[in-house]
Amino acid sequence: MWHRRQHARRGDDERGVVTLLMAFVIVLIMIGSAFVLDIGLQRVARTDMQAVADLVALDLARELDGRSVGELTPVMNAELTRSRTRNASAVGDEPPQLSYQLGRMATSGFAPMTSGVPSAVRVVAQTDVTFAFASVTGADSGGARRSAAAESASTACFRLGSFVAAIRASDSTVLEPLNDLLGVNLTLVSYQGLAFADVRLDQLTSTSAIGSPEALLNGSITYAQLINATIEALTREPGDNTVALQALSRIASSAVTASIGPINLSNVLHVAPTDNAAMDVELDVLDLVGSARLSDGKHFLGVPNIQGQVPGVGYQYTGGINLVSAAELACGTPNSAQAKADTAQLDGTLGIEFTNLPSISVPTLGTLQTPKGSGNLQVVAGSGTGQLVAPPAGHCGDGSVVDPSTFSVQVATGLASYQMHADVSVAADVKLTDLVSLGLTSVLTNLLGNILTLGSKISLEVDVRLTVGTVAGAGGGRADLKIPPNDQTPISTGYAMTLDPSTIIPTVLSVKLNGKSAQLPLVTAITNPIANVLVTTGKGFVEKTLTPLINNINNMFIGPVARMIGLRLGGADVYGVGITCARPRLVG
Repeated sequence: MWHRRQHARRGDDERGVVTLLMAFVIVLIMIGSAFVLDIGLQRVARTDMQAVADLVALDLARELDGRSVGELTPVMNAELTRSRTRNASAVGDEPPQLSYQLGRMATSGFAPMTSGVPSAVRVVAQTDVTFAFASVTGADSGGARRSAAAESASTACFRLGSFVAAIRASDSTVLEPLNDLLGVNLTLVSYQGLAFADVRLDQLTSTSAIGSPEALLNGSITYAQLINATIEALTREPGDNTVALQALSRIASSAVTASIGPINLSNVLHVAPTDNAAMDVELDVLDLVGSARLSDGKHFLGVPNIQGQVPGVGYQYTGGINLVSAAELACGTPNSAQAKADTAQLDGTLGIEFTNLPSISVPTLGTLQTPKGSGNLQVVAGSGTGQLVAPPAGHCGDGSVVDPSTFSVQVATGLASYQMHADVSVAADVKLTDLVSLGLTSVLTNLLGNILTLGSKISLEVDVRLTVGTVAGAGGGRADLKIPPNDQTPISTGYAMTLDPSTIIPTVLSVKLNGKSAQLPLVTAITNPIANVLVTTGKGFVEKTLTPLINNINNMFIGPVARMIGLRLGGADVYGVGITCARPRLVG
């Protein structure tokens, strides 16, 4: 009995301890729950403030359009009020408190500005939340403060050179080099069909042949894949693209297209796959397929039969002219790596042999023969870049002549040259008395000895180099583009790629009398009239051989190729393609 009562008392005591323990645990749970709920509320407030800061920063960044801090301040204040109203539902006791600073993004982050033209804005959003369990936790409220920086940038696209420009100008002389480039034999009508057909990059990336922006712009695809993707994109488009589709089908089925290995469009299309504005730009199909053909950087442009209908020019040539890039497009923000394009590259040396050259008649010396000659055509053109720059800030107009869209491209070029050299030998047996009459007695005596023993004839050989062309030094300039009209009419830097026969410069290389070399300053009485006859229109070699050859090169070879790709000596044709202004993005 005693043991039973003792056990009952122990049970009652233990139940009391459990009750106290449970009460203590409940208090702890309540305090922990209060902390969790209030801290959770504060965390939600912080998340809301970050979202508000992001949204307001983007709203304000849309107003950054090239105006100064002073001009933007009242605009920003009004927009801040509107943005606060739109975001008044955020967690907090009151609508969020908002403040902003104008500035720019530097390597160390956001840099505030009190004057000048800002390109970024920093927004701070903050609020307070009242804790529901202040009596439990001892904290009445908590703050939430977050910031965001947004930058306003313009994405602009420009081209250095254009296949389309030559075709739209109905320059039929470009057909031969363009057909050679693409490996087909299309008519001017077919090329114009390609020139007037447009395709967007995002249309190409959605085709089965490409699949993604990265595959198109950063990957390696085949030329056939690009042609087929373009066909697929144009087929989906409304409107009549029949002529363009027929031309593309001819290109797709050509043996040349099948033989082209992987190409890299990033060599001629400088566009970031993430640049949505650039992906929406419409490109002329001819510019796209023509540029892509050169995107491997290896294409060799064959030398056509430039000797046709030119008397005295041999059929054997050495060397060649290389076309390794053309018509490049660049899109991006000013001063960025994406918004940079290289000018077209055309270089090489073509060796020419002159045969069956005509004789020339030189006053006081009579008829002289030109038994041999050789020459070369040298081209070094293209070394340079175009870079979208700011300032001046880009401007999106309304598309009219009164308010065009504007942006600027800085073109920098290296040394460039386009020259033809013709080395001609003039030879004959001339009368000793004619040389004496020119005042060359002392020259003959010093060089050959006693003139009384020389006989009546002296062998004469004169080597002359005839040079036509020009050299352009390194330089540059800024192309301030307007759309319109520079989407159709380029701003041109450099000089036209042409040879002018009227600018031939003769240089005497050597003079031999009876096989012995004479000092050139002492025999100008011989060399001046010979050089004059060689370069004067209507006098033998220049009229019958050199001028027709130069005209042939201008009209059938280098001239058409330069026009085909918008290439100029020491420069390029610069076209505006489009601009998207004040596109905001979060940067911090």
